[in-house]
Amino acid sequence: MSVRAAREGRGVTSLGNVLGSNVFDLLVAVPAGIVLAGGAVINYGVAVPMMTFLVVATVALFTALRTDLQLSDREAWLLLVFYAVFVVWMLLETFAVLNVVPGL
Repeated sequence: MSVRAAREGRGVTSLGNVLGSNVFDLLVAVPAGIVLAGGAVINYGVAVPMMTFLVVATVALFTALRTDLQLSDREAWLLLVFYAVFVVWMLLETFAVLNVVPGL
């Protein structure tokens, strides 16, 4: 839906869908899963580096969206690079090439 809305020139709808689904996941889906599972142990050693990266990425997103929620090609590429760096980081952690996040 987000891609279709963006292609139709409805950027605010597209962005609202993305942000809304993430908010729903964090405030409804994750807590419901925890309730059904009976609890979860949070390893803050794992959470802190990842949350730090996500905060930086969020600041980059809102910085890019400062111009009436319009992304230039350059800003879009920058956000894609942020995403690619995150995926590469997680792959390197998974295969034990890096050890920034303890326990992964």
